[in-house]
Parts: sequence; structure tokens; C-alpha cells
Amino acid sequence: MIRRHRARAVVLALALVLTSASAAPAQACTRDTVTAPELADAMDAALRSSRVPYDIRTTTNSTRFETAYLRILVERGLAAHPDGGILVIPYDVLWFDYLRAAGLAPADSALAPVGRLLGYQFHQGVEVVFGPVRSIVRSVGGGGREPLIAADVKYAWPDRPDGRRKFSYEDTLSVPKLQATQHQVLTFRLLVFDDMIAVEEIHGISGRPLTGFLAALFRLLGEGNADFARIAITSDGQQVVRTRATKLFSKTVTGVIGPDGHVGRVPRDRPDMTAIEARLDRPLHLEYEPYRCWPR
Repeated sequence: MIRRHRARAVVLALALVLTSASAAPAQACTRDTVTAPELADAMDAALRSSRVPYDIRTTTNSTRFETAYLRILVERGLAAHPDGGILVIPYDVLWFDYLRAAGLAPADSALAPVGRLLGYQFHQGVEVVFGPVRSIVRSVGGGGREPLIAADVKYAWPDRPDGRRKFSYEDTLSVPKLQATQHQVLTFRLLVFDDMIAVEEIHGISGRPLTGFLAALFRLLGEGNADFARIAITSDGQQVVRTRATKLFSKTVTGVIGPDGHVGRVPRDRPDMTAIEARLDRPLHLEYEPYRCWPR
């Protein structure tokens, strides 16, 4: 039982993830603003690529959905600019295209995850720096493998008159319920391998469960900071997530997220899932370049 709730606690903290990289782009880099039709098409393609439909209105499926459509945008960006560039997604385009993809009208914003609504209200946009893989990451030590695609991602909002540099909220749509904090700049490295998606070097997101056995423990520790998440999808649409969070100590766990967004532990009667868990646990042996666009 303790293991199950640990998996839920850390996976839920990471499900809010999708933060990004604090890039200092060079003037020579191509900088393109993603239009509403372009983002809508990428979101639709991401949903079609899943063998089993899943609920994108749940916070726990957010990372799965966002990494899927960001991957498509980066692939298209590389096709147009093989030397790299920067994609900018405006906050309002991000919000309204998400509502459309989720089948929600603007008047139904209360049915969307509260973190997304606050992101819209705070004008939280996205920047994605992409380029040749080795301009972002490379394997070291001889034991690593390089991803097929790599990008630096940043979710951020401009300075506000009230000086707010973070927002916290309770997500009552999550199972279990979740308390989370997002900072003004949220960053991560997005790595696409042939058998998994890795979200590494996460900064600017934290969370803890409000319900369940570990709620009392997390009240004492405070919110755990997400470090990384590695995701693979089973043939029946289950999301296996290996993730680590850090507060007073680091804890790495694996959880399973169903298409409905509910979180559980890896069932021992699913050898395919235990094999995925072992694969996600292998060290990556990667070294990252500074956040910046590298025109070539």
C-alpha cells in the first residue's frame, strides 16, 4: 500500500510538469510563432497517434499529451529548419486549442485542469528550442544512447504588476487530489527515443497529494520537486511512468496511469509492464549543452 501511494504522489507531481528551458537564443536563429491552426493540427495528430483514446482533461495525462504534440511540432520544425530554431506558442493559442482538443467550450473552463486555467490567466506561453540532437545533448561514458529528437522547453509568463512569480492551487480533478506550485519559469529537456519519451532536468514545478495514506507525510516534508519523468505506452494504452522527486531526500518510483487518468502501481502480473519499468530505470549517461539556439 505504501508503494502504491508513493507512486501516485510522485507521478502526480510530474504530471503537472511540462515546464521548459530558459533559453538565450542567438539573433541568427529562426524564430517562428505557432499559429492556432498549426497547434490544433499537431494536437489532433497527437491524439490520433494513440492506439487507445485517453482523457486529456486529467492532470495525470497532461505530460503524455503535451510531449506528444510538442514532439510533432519539433519534427515539423526540423523538417523546415534542419539547423534549428525556436518555436513560440502564445498563451491564448495554447489555452483555446487545448479546450478545443478536450471538447470543452470556453464557458466550460471549470472542467479543465485548474493549472491550465491559471496558466492562461497568467499569460503563460511556451518556447521550444530545437536543433540537431548534439546541439542539445550527447551521450557520455560510452554507456549511453542518444535520442532521436531533443529540444529545450520553457513555460513562462511575463513580469506582472503585482510581482507574482509563482502560483499554487489544488487540483480536485486528479485522482488522488493534488496540490501544486508552478513558478514563473518552468523548464525541462524533451528527449524522444524509439521506445520512450524522457523529460529531464525539470525545474520550476512541485506538488504533493492531498488525499491518501501519504498526505500526512507530505505535510511534514512540504512539496516534492520533480526531477525527471520517463514515459512508455503499453499496447493497451496504459502509461508507464518512471519518475523521481526530491525534497529532503530523493525517491524514484514507477506508476501506471490509465487512459482515464487514474494512477496505480505496476501490476506484477503484467510482464510487459515490468519489462518497461526495467528499461525506464536504465541510466541515460547524457550531458546537456547550455540552453540556447545553435545556428549552423
